[in-house]
Amino acid sequence: MAKNSDSIGLIIAVVVVAGVLGGGKGPHGASAPGKLEPLGLISDFHRMVGFMERLDSMGQIALNPPKLPEPSQLINTDALPDLDGIINVMGPLLGSLSVKNKE
Repeated sequence: MAKNSDSIGLIIAVVVVAGVLGGGKGPHGASAPGKLEPLGLISDFHRMVGFMERLDSMGQIALNPPKLPEPSQLINTDALPDLDGIINVMGPLLGSLSVKNKE
């Protein structure tokens, strides 16, 4: 199967030949009705090929997603505080500050 750009290139060649053979412009430089404008069509085809390539690229990413890094690669666990030590120190302090109901 031909690539998108090869197919579009063939279409552009046909449009250019048709534009040259058909004249492409009226007597006052305006477009004649029913005539092809090769330069405008080439620009449109070029944008269409770019869009098709981007769409193909997104489809390839959807079919073969990139691997995500492991969480240990993203987070430096050595920089995290020691929660056990904090709880052991703060637990009795917070317990002594709590109000006890004496009846």
